[in-house]
Amino acid sequence: MRDVGTRDPLGRIDPDHQVRATTPTRLERPLRAAALPPEVIAAVAACKRRRDLWRSPVYQRHRDALLELTYAMEHEPTPASSKPLDRPFIRTVAWNIQRGMRLDDIKRLLDTHEALRDTDVLLLNEVDIGMARSGNRNIARELAEHLGFGYVFGNSYLCLSYGDARDVQQSAEARGGENRESMHGNAIISRFPFVHAENISVAISRDKLSSSEPRLGHKKALWAELDTPRGPLHVCATHLDAYASLAQRGEQMRDVLSLLRARRIDQRALLGGDMNTNTYDVDTVWRLLGNFARKMVRGGFPHAIEHYLKPHEIYERPVFDALEQHGFEYAPFNDMSTGTSRYEVGSEGDESVIRELLPRFAVWILAYKLRPWDGVAQLKVDWFFGRGLRANAPQTLTRASVDGREVSDHDPIVVDVSF
Repeated sequence: MRDVGTRDPLGRIDPDHQVRATTPTRLERPLRAAALPPEVIAAVAACKRRRDLWRSPVYQRHRDALLELTYAMEHEPTPASSKPLDRPFIRTVAWNIQRGMRLDDIKRLLDTHEALRDTDVLLLNEVDIGMARSGNRNIARELAEHLGFGYVFGNSYLCLSYGDARDVQQSAEARGGENRESMHGNAIISRFPFVHAENISVAISRDKLSSSEPRLGHKKALWAELDTPRGPLHVCATHLDAYASLAQRGEQMRDVLSLLRARRIDQRALLGGDMNTNTYDVDTVWRLLGNFARKMVRGGFPHAIEHYLKPHEIYERPVFDALEQHGFEYAPFNDMSTGTSRYEVGSEGDESVIRELLPRFAVWILAYKLRPWDGVAQLKVDWFFGRGLRANAPQTLTRASVDGREVSDHDPIVVDVSF
């Protein structure tokens, strides 16, 4: 096991702060995560530092249950009535749905958008279960029921607050109140039956308990085997860490790929999700500034803007090197001409991210420097990676909206795969 934290007086590392081995779960019947009583979560949330956590009697009593919750999975089998469409390909969508805060709009978009309404498989990141910011709804279950599909959810975090600054600013529809289950992770929603799934533990970049959004747990990747009419298809909803170094994101990707190799998944696999290939080393503020300085030396803002859309060329090579070494392709599976998210001058949510890391004047400098690009920097952070598959018609649904309002801060990406 690996850790990034300090040890308690007894020499232990908190188990939610470790990478641990996991095993595949056969999905033959519904699974439900065992939620903890709200008073337990409230007592843990009152601990602002690791040493406070170590001293908490509530934490000591419920330590194992808290750990299990950060790895929990939920599953509802695909209904027998969910029949495959008569066509030679499988339409797959990868999408960071920003907590599911605009769930009703997401449902409408899935019903009405030409590229989405015949979706077979969705690989989703930032999926809430029982979070006040998203109305304390079970986002994965509601989306699956709406589509008439099955789902598996893999938890990453037990959330100990409402969320980060962007959640407060952007969730105008949130009902407020207290969190219930307090879970946040990845989900796979499928027209095809599930066979196995595994919530894969990946390298930890930093302790989320001391972040602006306090949490127990760490990033996971959710793998599942689907039983399609053309044979088994292995899919993985992957979410790498934005607040990490370039090397750490590469290590996280290697963890996912090593697990697939250990499970002897050598062919026919599709990874998709928010890889956070933002081209920045955000491990520390000083490394972030050093990374930015190198961009300025290489070509200034034009160079930086260009490589936000080409992270695979220089800055995010650790991620792409790992994928290529394991036989995965990316160019045929993605629309390489456009970004999938963006930083926009004047967006309170976007600017709050900068203020978390740098002094306020950095926001003013960015506003000035981005004038030639109309105040918008496109970022290519969401990807599909395929092996043993043929890709057709990859699309990025830029600024996917309902009634003129974007439903997430990431664009859904779509690809048709066949084998």
